[in-house]
Amino acid sequence: MASTPVRHIAVEATHLLRDHRGIGRYVRNVLRLIPELRPDVRFTLYVRSGRDTGAMREQLAGVDPALSGRTAIEPASRLSRTSADVVWYAWNKVEPVARRAAIVVSLNDVASMLQLDHRWWKVVKRTRFRLRYLRAIRLADLVITISEFSAREIERLLHADPARIRVTLLGANDLPAPSAGRSAVLEKLGIDGPFFLAVGARDPRKNLATLHRAMELLNRRRGPVPLVECGPRDPGARLPFIRYAGYVEDSDLATLYRDATALVFPSRYEGFGLPAAEAMWAGGRVVCADASSLPEVVGEAGLYFPWHDAEALAERLSLILDDAALRDRMTREGRVRAGRFRWAETARRTLAVFDEAVEVRRGRAPERAVS
Repeated sequence: MASTPVRHIAVEATHLLRDHRGIGRYVRNVLRLIPELRPDVRFTLYVRSGRDTGAMREQLAGVDPALSGRTAIEPASRLSRTSADVVWYAWNKVEPVARRAAIVVSLNDVASMLQLDHRWWKVVKRTRFRLRYLRAIRLADLVITISEFSAREIERLLHADPARIRVTLLGANDLPAPSAGRSAVLEKLGIDGPFFLAVGARDPRKNLATLHRAMELLNRRRGPVPLVECGPRDPGARLPFIRYAGYVEDSDLATLYRDATALVFPSRYEGFGLPAAEAMWAGGRVVCADASSLPEVVGEAGLYFPWHDAEALAERLSLILDDAALRDRMTREGRVRAGRFRWAETARRTLAVFDEAVEVRRGRAPERAVS
């Protein structure tokens, strides 16, 4: 713990205004809760330009009216000269570079460096990400990541010193409570029986192809069981069991998590896997790949399958459809497991890293070269 606790925290916030989920949600929750731990703390958010000041002020007031009152908003061009004790770079890069303040960077995962697509422009993109991450690690006093799995990956792929990496798990308890009645989304989709749920993007690591093969096997063997997909639609998919919900509000998503036979999370690579934690928090069940960070998040509350094995997944889905006692046990154990993922604990751990980074910074060069 720092001998003089941090009182002034700067945030490189050029993406915050437009990032409504993902990292943006993470940052807003941490900023909202740090003042409960340290009432005299103040923030400076560095945005793209002065034109974003009003909109950012409005967003902060929506998060917590008191947050706006303790926060200054400045253009990012002034960040290098900040007078803050520490600067938090939450979006995987350190840019612009603070000259004197301690630097903490969040490397949330290294999925952008996966070798899943060998087209030339993807190779170039991966190289750029690697250089960005290496620079961030070099400049940072401490590195935050969101799971023990991601910490090991940062060590393995970027050769980072494990002594400078800190793990702060994400929270899920800001998800609204599921509605008491039937889901309006299910009524719109015409679903009144068992269904499975998939949530997220469509990039290769999400592994939806394995889920689709498993659903084909399941439907062939036991009749129609729909799969509700929340997120972007695949214009090339022509699968009769898919029902596209598109992007849904958090309140609707919580109800879908609760009412689904299970959330199926087939991803082969996740830095954390927030939908799994959200589903358990809402009272739902999780069937997921036994890969990356997912076992760390779901623990013994879920059912697992090898990420590439559609047959094994189909068997798990059939089992959970048939076994009411299993479903009840997964719901109970999932609720207990979800208690680990609270934003107040994320904020507490993050603030401790900020304090530690100031102490680390005191032992380093007095000023960084800005390049």
